[in-house]
Amino acid sequence: MTDESNGSQETITITTVGTRLKGWRKHSMLKLVELSKKIRVSQGSLSDLENDKSLPSATTLANLCMFSDINIYWLLTGRGPMIRQEPEQGGGINFSNEYSELMEDRILKELIEKVIRVYRRGDAGKRAHLEGFLVGADPDNS
Repeated sequence: MTDESNGSQETITITTVGTRLKGWRKHSMLKLVELSKKIRVSQGSLSDLENDKSLPSATTLANLCMFSDINIYWLLTGRGPMIRQEPEQGGGINFSNEYSELMEDRILKELIEKVIRVYRRGDAGKRAHLEGFLVGADPDNS
């Protein structure tokens, strides 16, 4: 895996969601207390996430997306750049403004929770199936 956030080719081997989250936080030079306030979770909950005692909830993922530059896809899979790349012109979602409105949609929130549950509890085959479906269903992946 390569950290492409600053143009370097620094290789980072991080295998779990918790270690990726902690690695990103340290890369961003944020203290645990600062990030916990920013994403609205307790320090204990954030520590549990970073130590792989739990996985982030849909709300925590939404807050990370809205209040930080972490690439959620990288956080969950270890693929792609650590830092979210903003779309150059249109076509993408402005998460800071639109994501909170999207999360008010009960069906969408339930789907996101199912994706997280499959990713968390599913075997490699189920994860690959989920990833393949999402790639195939993505309208920007034509």
